Amino acid sequence: MSIYVVGSSKNLFLECDDIREKFIVDAPHEGANIDPLNPWYCELTGLYYLWKNATSKYVGLEHYRRFFASPKKNKQRMSKEEVETILKDNDIITCRFRHHPKVTGFSSGYDWFQKAGPADEFNAFIEIMNSKFNGLGDKFADYTQERELVQCNMFVSTKSVVDEYCEWLFPKLAAFDKYRGLSDSNRRIDGYLAEHIFGYWIRSRGLRNYVATKVEMHFLARAGSNI
Repeated sequence: MSIYVVGSSKNLFLECDDIREKFIVDAPHEGANIDPLNPWYCELTGLYYLWKNATSKYVGLEHYRRFFASPKKNKQRMSKEEVETILKDNDIITCRFRHHPKVTGFSSGYDWFQKAGPADEFNAFIEIMNSKFNGLGDKFADYTQERELVQCNMFVSTKSVVDEYCEWLFPKLAAFDKYRGLSDSNRRIDGYLAEHIFGYWIRSRGLRNYVATKVEMHFLARAGSNI
């Protein structure tokens, strides 16, 4: 089992355990990587490296300041044994976020894209997904009208499931990058898009999704991360 804990060299991490290892996004990596794209891809830089280089049966992604918590032990991270037990009856572990206008100021993922600034990027993504990927853009736009999304690009699953997702996701992001272009004005956009499309993919595949009821945060983080 290998869970990448993603952060930058400016962040303070909790000490890793036997199933977790740091992935520093602003450090050079040997092997297949997308290190130069980190300002736009955020934690997906770690996901790509996991896809291309990890060999464990179970793999996952957490953040330097967010982690899946044990369902039984307060404030402790989910253990290897707990992950294996959950994945006996489920295909993937994720966390969920629910928009509420009175809390977040937004009613849905679509509302967030339109009001928070990246509306042009969202609309460009819809356009290229429709033209290159058999109308996927409209299906994705419909999905973002819902209040819930699978948050943070965080998960634990089997390597085979993650491989399938990455083979589906990264060509679409590459097509968007080519169509829209990457600049200082749209940093983080690929990470945002993936965070919203992840739930759509899980649903379209009919995966059994275990939504973790506890995702803990710690506050050792320093400012300035690209994730």
